[in-house]
Amino acid sequence: MELCEFTEGKAIIEVPKFEKVTAKTPVFYNPKMAFSRDISISVLNTIKLKESKKVIDGLSGSGIRGIRYILESNSEVCFNDHNPVATKLIEKNLKLNSLEATVTKSDFNHVHGKFEVVDIDPFGSPVRFLDGAFRILKNNSYLFLTATDTSALTGAHVSSCRRKYDSKPLNCSFTHELAVRILIGKVVRNAAKYNLAVRPILSYTKEHFIRAYFEVRCGKEKTNKALNNLGFALKCKCGFRKTTNSFISVCPNCSEKILFSHPIWISNIKDNEFVKNCVKEYESRDFLSDKPLNLLKIIEGEIDVPLFYDIHELSHIYKIKIPKTEEIIKKLKELGFDASATHFSPVSVKTNADINDVLRCLYG
Repeated sequence: MELCEFTEGKAIIEVPKFEKVTAKTPVFYNPKMAFSRDISISVLNTIKLKESKKVIDGLSGSGIRGIRYILESNSEVCFNDHNPVATKLIEKNLKLNSLEATVTKSDFNHVHGKFEVVDIDPFGSPVRFLDGAFRILKNNSYLFLTATDTSALTGAHVSSCRRKYDSKPLNCSFTHELAVRILIGKVVRNAAKYNLAVRPILSYTKEHFIRAYFEVRCGKEKTNKALNNLGFALKCKCGFRKTTNSFISVCPNCSEKILFSHPIWISNIKDNEFVKNCVKEYESRDFLSDKPLNLLKIIEGEIDVPLFYDIHELSHIYKIKIPKTEEIIKKLKELGFDASATHFSPVSVKTNADINDVLRCLYG
């Protein structure tokens, strides 16, 4: 098996030579996901684990994520992969970086131990690994996970989303945010079976993947409170959109039939103070690349209200000349509303204003 070498962050690894990243490669490694791993380093350093800093990289592949965690966050990392070729390569890559760590060959759902951080980074959906994750998480712990099945989550394959996430998606202008909220909602419902309450501290979407970081706490009351944050996303062709705990079938703005997504997470998808600290932590690491930091800064400035308005979409609906997004944000603020750009779409606005106030700004 011919190997090629990659340098990422402070780590050096060898992986089987490949022309295209697919699930069929002998050991999975995607260089483009260095973007995600850079952010994960800043998250892991920001949460400042109080006990053993014991982390499991549950689906290790080449071992790059876990090796970087050891080198760049001083964590104790356990590696696991069900692929024997991968586990042998992980051991080789550990030696290449002068490191020692526990490496197990197991189905993730059969892993033993207790961990402060569980990181699940699969090819596809993370859903089938959630039960295993909650079984091995300590109380007051953290869950990091990735979903790359965005075609299901964004409504391109509705039946797939219903099967995997038990949720009805919507293919619409704010579908990428809905995808994040569907994923979070599924994690919340799954955790509740174990009397665990999860709270997203950072979540984002980028190209083909979603990445979400959760604080995990134990207790029935906390779990019930988390479940109260599940509900509906409502949308009408007039531009009306809203999240709510209770369904309405008719648009209050134009009386047309409402489209909906359900169940989704309708509360905050980030912790503002945590993201602020994450940006500071990232800026202190000169070996991390610039593009992930730029995304974090956009998220830091993003107001955490559900859904957003696509200015191009509204301009098309109402046959208005498309204004600059910055101008709409400025006008909304002048009217006394909160408003910001959003990382979900460069031509969209997050605001606590309703559709009629947004249209006032569009019409000038």
